[in-house]
Amino acid sequence: MEKFRKQTAGRIALALALAMILGGCGSAAPEAEVTEEESAVTVSTQSVGTGTITLANSFIGTISPEETVMVIPLAQGTVTETFFEVGDTVQAGDILFKIDDEAAKLALEQAQLSVESTKNQADSTMNNLINQQDSSDLQIESSKLQSQSQYEQAQIAYVMAKDAYESADDAYDQMAGMKDVSGNSLDPEGLAKLKSARDQAYQAYLTARSAYHAAEEGRELTEETKAMTDEQLATTIEDTEASLKTGINLAALGVEQAQMALSYYTVTAPVSGVIESKNVDVNGMATQASPAYTIVNNNTMTVTFQVSEAVKNTLSIGQELTLERNADTYKASITEIGSSVNPQSGLFQIKACVEANGTQLPSGVSVKVNADTYRAENTMVIPYDAVYYENEGAYVYTSVDGRAVKTPITTGIFDDENIVVTGGLNLGDIVVTSWSPQLTGGVLLHAVEADAPAENDGSEESEAE
Repeated sequence: MEKFRKQTAGRIALALALAMILGGCGSAAPEAEVTEEESAVTVSTQSVGTGTITLANSFIGTISPEETVMVIPLAQGTVTETFFEVGDTVQAGDILFKIDDEAAKLALEQAQLSVESTKNQADSTMNNLINQQDSSDLQIESSKLQSQSQYEQAQIAYVMAKDAYESADDAYDQMAGMKDVSGNSLDPEGLAKLKSARDQAYQAYLTARSAYHAAEEGRELTEETKAMTDEQLATTIEDTEASLKTGINLAALGVEQAQMALSYYTVTAPVSGVIESKNVDVNGMATQASPAYTIVNNNTMTVTFQVSEAVKNTLSIGQELTLERNADTYKASITEIGSSVNPQSGLFQIKACVEANGTQLPSGVSVKVNADTYRAENTMVIPYDAVYYENEGAYVYTSVDGRAVKTPITTGIFDDENIVVTGGLNLGDIVVTSWSPQLTGGVLLHAVEADAPAENDGSEESEAE
């Protein structure tokens, strides 16, 4: 920016001097065709091309460990031992201190006894169910045998009654067939007795048949009852076993919880690093209300700096930065871009991971942070020295048919060599890149050289906001 101010001021002063000289000699002659007396102005030219311009800003950042862990115990009690002091290096898993754990040990023993008791109760319950099943099987088997015996006896009685009835019926029919010449029974009294005997045999047959069918139904009912009872007992045993397993698992879970609670009384380092602070002592109290140790991981450091909203909007996660301290340079990459403004500074906080450890960049030191903030890629650029400024704005001289044409332009960002042109020129236009006191609109030009289109991939550093 300072260079821009000096160049602009110099150009304005020179323009004023020329105006005074020309004013003393009268107004400048209008552009005219070349005469024999007109001489050409020797200038350098260059065609308009594309390039990239990157501007960098510098900020002041503060170094801190990337990882700071405050160790807060999950149990509270009297501290019995400590093993590390401030400044010591610890590895993840190292024991930092111990808390009196007698009460936790008793709780674990009670949980273990509860498991044994639950298992014993479960075994007793299952044995009772199995014995009940065996007893039920015996009773059902006895009923089944009894039903089978009754069925067989009823079957025999039924067959015998049927045979007796059929014999009585045959005897009656035979006697009824014996008649005299007149068609009367030869033995009416005997026939009546046979009829009575047949009727009695028939009644006995009906009774036996009914008893037989009842015995058959009783046997089938016994089989169905046995199947139903077996199914009910099996379901009861299965459900009871599942319930008992749940109780055992809950008791076992109590043991695991007691073991975990006991582990809280031995506090270990969650990460590797250096002890930054220690707040517990032997015979003192460790509580869950405050950290016992603070551990910092100095293997990787973080730089924190603040930027304006305009600069914040040009940054991106993962963007590379460079840090400077004591003539040393370090690389970093952005890991966090603040989304809210600091009400005191009016700036946004940026964090970046630094490729350095705590020995190279100690925690708390200040560094210079260099970040690419403004970038124009593959855009129209021309040499910075080709641009002039006046009240109406920026302009250049272009070469058209061998003569100088004053051409207003609009510009963007610029560095030491080139400037972005956003309007007024086209790719391939020829611009005058050198200055001459005779250079003005309409003069004849003599180009001593025609350079290639401007290309630039460098960056220009500006002051931090």
